Amino acid sequence: MKKIIILGGPTASGKSKLALNIAKELDGEIINGDSMQVYKYFPILTCQPKYDDLKLVPHHLYGFVNTIKNYNAVKWLKDANKKINEVLIKDKVPIIVGGSGLYLEFMTRGISSTPKISDNIKEKANLFLLNTSKSKLLNFIMEIDKEYALKINIADKFRVLKLLEVYFETNKNISYFHNKRKKNNNFGFFKVLIKPSKDEVKKNIRRRVIEMLKEGLVQEIIDNRDKVKNCNIEKAIGFREIKSYLEQKLLFEEAIDLTIKNTKSFAKRQYTWFENRFEENLIISNTKTSLVVETFLKII
Repeated sequence: MKKIIILGGPTASGKSKLALNIAKELDGEIINGDSMQVYKYFPILTCQPKYDDLKLVPHHLYGFVNTIKNYNAVKWLKDANKKINEVLIKDKVPIIVGGSGLYLEFMTRGISSTPKISDNIKEKANLFLLNTSKSKLLNFIMEIDKEYALKINIADKFRVLKLLEVYFETNKNISYFHNKRKKNNNFGFFKVLIKPSKDEVKKNIRRRVIEMLKEGLVQEIIDNRDKVKNCNIEKAIGFREIKSYLEQKLLFEEAIDLTIKNTKSFAKRQYTWFENRFEENLIISNTKTSLVVETFLKII
């Protein structure tokens, strides 16, 4: 069975460049695993592959969804599975690259069947989290779901809150629902976590935002903002910040500083997710050395 390579990690960590180099060596094709790069009209905002890169290696699921409708992880999984099979039929290697944890989790572990949580339960869970000491909280989650509690960091507010919400809503623990996941095909995966230092990522983020401005980010948003209607692309970092500048709610420098700040915060959340949930086969901390691809090829 040919393994599908998955390159995951925080934004501005060097995933796309590494994916390109690996694809050239392995005769692979790249499949997008980023929730924002699926949308049309905003290649600069969402850092989609450049034209020269697209000529070197086939890329799939980039810039194909209209911005008047939403796209989600379930739809992506269906489209990605189709592309994977098409690549495998050609006897090539599928390489999924992205930082959208839910997309990658659905691909490797299947779709979770966790229930919808009502607003009053969300409020109850949040109040419980705020008013419970760390030691009591740990004892409580160990009591209701030891399997899940041993997998998570008690400081991971998102996962602890999710556990509480599911339990308060259903009186069943989250492991019960995770164990009922619908498995995604019979693919084999080799998961690589791209994990440079946080300082390096922060520098890359600042550098990237400046480069995006030089490439025409502001004009891209001016030209295409009217094509967006209640679409997730509005959540892409930089969209609202630049839009606020265009509406004279922020100075230009304020919009750029806020874009950089919000991107750094997003990268921090990604670090936490990947450290706790990705279950990688290999960690790469420096994608700039010439030995990285050579070392990777020996391992794979």
